Amino acid sequence: MGSAVDASWHPFGDKYCAITLELRRNDAGKRNYQFDFSSMLNPFLVISEDALTKLDDILKPRGQILPVITESKKKFYGYYPTNSLSGCLNMEKSVYRVAERGLIIEKPVLVASNIVDDYLFSIDEDISRIFVTDKFKKRVEEAELLGFDFSIEIPTV
Repeated sequence: MGSAVDASWHPFGDKYCAITLELRRNDAGKRNYQFDFSSMLNPFLVISEDALTKLDDILKPRGQILPVITESKKKFYGYYPTNSLSGCLNMEKSVYRVAERGLIIEKPVLVASNIVDDYLFSIDEDISRIFVTDKFKKRVEEAELLGFDFSIEIPTV
């Protein structure tokens, strides 16, 4: 997570080594790998091989697919977006604070005219948030992928 934030939306270089991920146990003590997406390490995402296959045309041009190690029989990958857009945050209407590594944005308001990606993007001003569009949401729903939560809508001006 920290390395992803430090990368500031630039590709990980040769220093990236596959990280080992352990799935938390649920209240009954069981592990369940029945998901296609996890944002627990946001802005470093974890996606299933099925999600990568179904969203390959969207994900690969907009970021890095990176190896991760899990105990699951199901194959997972790391995903890190590298297509950061500039000038997309409306500074007057957003709620944020300045931190050592950049802005911590609590309530973003985006400038619609500056969003030039149809599916998935990050913004220069935000060190950890990844945004998706309705087109991305539709593709995920059509593919019947598990673990995505589209309940938060970000206002635009």
